[in-house]
Amino acid sequence: MSNPHRALVLCLLSSLAARASLIVLSNNSPAGDAFTNPSGTNQGLAVGSSGWYYNNVRYGGTVGISANLPWATTGSVYFFSPGGAAKADIEYLADAVSVGGNYLAAGSLGRFADLQSLSYRWYRDGGSTVGAHLHPVIRILLDADGNLGTFGDRGGLVFERVYLGLSPAPVNQWVSETVSGSTYLWNFGLGLGFAANINDTPYAYDATLAEWQAYLPNAVILGFSAGVGSGWNGVFSGAVDDVSWVIAGAETRTNFEVSAVPEPATAVMVGAGLALLLRRRLRRA
Repeated sequence: MSNPHRALVLCLLSSLAARASLIVLSNNSPAGDAFTNPSGTNQGLAVGSSGWYYNNVRYGGTVGISANLPWATTGSVYFFSPGGAAKADIEYLADAVSVGGNYLAAGSLGRFADLQSLSYRWYRDGGSTVGAHLHPVIRILLDADGNLGTFGDRGGLVFERVYLGLSPAPVNQWVSETVSGSTYLWNFGLGLGFAANINDTPYAYDATLAEWQAYLPNAVILGFSAGVGSGWNGVFSGAVDDVSWVIAGAETRTNFEVSAVPEPATAVMVGAGLALLLRRRLRRA
């Protein structure tokens, strides 16, 4: 291969590496997963060695990568809640350890101040009977003072579109959400109690990501979480997929599948690159 062609291939591969998503497969590929727990004690299960965990599952909540509500290709993370105190999450945790069957982060993904954006896709099945504003949420898990040796200041920030004035939640369709500096988030834990009013407005749910970053300058990111429950009255069925975050300019993007598939963008780029090489070689022949 000539030097110009070699340079083109290297450039193509570099671009693919920058754009390709991590594909996480179900533990039971291609059958799919359905992890549940009838007890009231939170339980979790590692999703292979991906760094993702089915977590905080209790009172009949169910979570698993399955083909029930696939986004784009073969699967997504499916959730089912029978209501009440049921709960189920999927979480990406830094250096996770099992504590009593549930998983906690023992490390950090970086400084909270360096988080630039967070995005995901969610789906609410039209047969769900919970409140019309409810949908699978996404959370930023934090240690408020950055000291991983203390635990009383751990907690998270939660995105729900209702606090942006967007309700009811669409049903029977995939919805894409992006959390940026101006997006409202509410907190649990962090040594602040529930839904702390950090910006002294009359409303406790209108602090933006940028305001939280200024308020918690030493915080570190323990992980990211998506899920449903608890305290949801009624049945919920839905899913999430295509979870992405950018920390200090580095993007991490995950798609969940029940069987391996090529990234659509990757396939297009490979095809375009090969076609260009073929045309050049034909012209030289």
